[in-house]
Amino acid sequence: MSLTLVAALGSSIAVLERLPRLRFRPSPFLRAHFASDTLYLLTGYVAGASLALAYVAAASRALGTPLGLPRLAGADAPRWLSVALALVALDLGNYVAHWCLHRVDWLWEFHKVHHSSPRLDWLATFRSHLVEQALRRLMAPLLLIVVGFPLDALALAAALFLVWAMLNHSNLRLPLRFLEPVLVTPRLHRLHHVPRTTERNLGTVFTLWDRLRGTLVVAEPAAESVLGIPGETGTYPQGWARQLVEPVAAIGRARSARRAATAARPG
Repeated sequence: MSLTLVAALGSSIAVLERLPRLRFRPSPFLRAHFASDTLYLLTGYVAGASLALAYVAAASRALGTPLGLPRLAGADAPRWLSVALALVALDLGNYVAHWCLHRVDWLWEFHKVHHSSPRLDWLATFRSHLVEQALRRLMAPLLLIVVGFPLDALALAAALFLVWAMLNHSNLRLPLRFLEPVLVTPRLHRLHHVPRTTERNLGTVFTLWDRLRGTLVVAEPAAESVLGIPGETGTYPQGWARQLVEPVAAIGRARSARRAATAARPG
C-alpha cells in the first residue's frame, strides 16, 4: 500500500507540474539533469527504502526483546494515532539530521549535492549524495526505534513523509498558506533553496521545529529567484558521477588548505 501511495501521489504531482497555470516557473518535463536525478531516485530511494525499513525493524526488536523495553507495537494503539505519532517522530529525526548536514562542515559538503539543483520539481527531491542518504537512514528513525512503532504504521508514515517532501520540492504555485501554521508548503521550502535563506526553513513536514528555533521565514520567492548553493550557484559540478566524488574532493582541498595555512604561520 505504501509504495502504491507514493507512486500514485508522486505521479499526480508530476502531472500537475505540466499545467502552466499551476507552475511556479516554466520548465520542460525532460529538463536538464533529468537522467542523473532519476539515477538518484533509483539508487537512493528505490534501493534504500526496503533496507531502511529492515534496519528499523531489526533495531527495534533488538531493543525490545532482550532488554524488555515496552513497545508501542504491543500497546494496541489505534492505527491512525500510531501513524500520526510516527510521522511526527520521523519528521523530527529528519530535522535533526538536516540541521547536522548544515552545521557540520564535512557533512555540508555532501549536502551541497541536494542544494546544487538549479530548479525544483518532484524529481529534485531525490538528489542527495549516498553519504547523506546513509546518515538520514541511520539517524532519522532513532526515536522510532526507541518507541517501537508498528511496522505498518511506520511504513505508511514514511510514505506520507516522502510524498510531502515531493510536494514541497515541486514546481507548483498552490494556495496553501492556510496550512503554514502547521505544515511546510512548497513556497516555504523553496526559500530554503534560495542561497540567502538556505539556513532557514529546514523542516520537511511540520513548521514547528523551525518556529521553535526562530528560523522560519514566511515570504513569497520571486519566480526568477536563483536557487542553489551559496557562492557556488553556477560553478558546482552537475551529474551523478561527478557529484559522487566532488564532496570527497572538496573535503581534501579544505584539509590541504588548512595544512598550508598552518605551515605558513610564523613559528
